[in-house]
Amino acid sequence: MSQKRNERALKTIRHMRARQEKQAQKIDILCRDMVSAHAQFSQKLAVLTFATKFYESLLGCSGIEETLHRTVEQVRTHIDHASAAIFLLDSSGFDVHVAKSTDGQESIEKSHFQSWFSREMVHQIGQTNRICTLNDMLQMGLMAPPSALKTLSAAAIPLGRLGLGVGFILVYRPAERPLQPDDLSRIAAIAPGIRQAILSCKSTPAPTA
Repeated sequence: MSQKRNERALKTIRHMRARQEKQAQKIDILCRDMVSAHAQFSQKLAVLTFATKFYESLLGCSGIEETLHRTVEQVRTHIDHASAAIFLLDSSGFDVHVAKSTDGQESIEKSHFQSWFSREMVHQIGQTNRICTLNDMLQMGLMAPPSALKTLSAAAIPLGRLGLGVGFILVYRPAERPLQPDDLSRIAAIAPGIRQAILSCKSTPAPTA
């Protein structure tokens, strides 16, 4: 009789341990889900905050040059150690807006970009519905010298919608600080607004004296 009681007790203990292990697993999964949800919320909040500050910076812009300049400056301000160039298609080719470096570091000149890219390539990137990596751009025909490419981490965010390309934003920074998905997602979030601002500036007649 005593042996049977011991067996029942051991069985009960094993059952309780199994239940505890299952509960611990459920709690662990719940904690991981909560951490993941918090990280996703923080990322979305960071994107929203960046977009809000960006759109506020565009208020009062008087023309396309000021709009482009403020866009580049917002990238330089809010993406650590990064700079940007905006490529826009026109009837004869494309133009590039680059902000001069203000921190004493060597910057890539506008003439460099004009020789590295072709109009066909600018048009192709502008119509791509995704962020283009440096490798993507090389496959498209990027003509930058290897000595320059090895020092850069770069990506192109198209300013297009439904295949109607306007151009793109090229974001870049030193290779030892690779661009991260969070950096690019913030810029991708404001791309539609930049596109609309550019089109609005182009459609607005210049003021007459």
